[in-house]
Amino acid sequence: MSEVRFENLRKLLKSMEENEWIIDSFLFKYKGENYVVILKVYSEKERKPSDYAKVKLEFIRGNNVKESIHAYADFWEVYFYSRAEFAKFFNINRSDANRDLFIDFSTIFAKFIPVKKIEEKSDLIRILQGSRCEGNNPNAIFCYAVKRNGSTNGHKNTRTIENSNKARTLRSFLYYKYREDQNLSFYFSPNPSDEKSDEEIICQVAKRLGK
Repeated sequence: MSEVRFENLRKLLKSMEENEWIIDSFLFKYKGENYVVILKVYSEKERKPSDYAKVKLEFIRGNNVKESIHAYADFWEVYFYSRAEFAKFFNINRSDANRDLFIDFSTIFAKFIPVKKIEEKSDLIRILQGSRCEGNNPNAIFCYAVKRNGSTNGHKNTRTIENSNKARTLRSFLYYKYREDQNLSFYFSPNPSDEKSDEEIICQVAKRLGK
């Protein structure tokens, strides 16, 4: 293996693990265009595209968040699934898409990787990150309830770290209020009209739990 190009990634992953995060987001600029990067750690059950893969990446176009491209990275390089798709997304002339293109891209990308997890995000990045925390409906970002998960064989079911990260990203006040009770999960809807305020949800929980 060549030298570690993404030393910042090592530091970021350590910071994320220490603070119980599996997802992060940050800005990236390439060839004069702005992108939001969603970085997510592989779960134990996920099949990695490479034994060395450390994180999944999604590059979201800054001026059109509906357009994005997926990739993955180890500590040396960013890997895209299609050179043609990469060239098209980043507006690169196919004649310039030589064999060193991904290395050149990775060298630039290395400068944008943060060294630690920062919770405070702009509204745009916060919403994009929150929509990617769980693998279900990315449009479900409107919190409407906090409910118990029930029990299985006498053992209380615990919420997933994905659900914790989603609530922590989108509704931090509620997350920090209820985070100690691992039997509680946060529920989100894709419909904005379903969203409840912190006060409404706290009242719901108090009535449901009798406290």
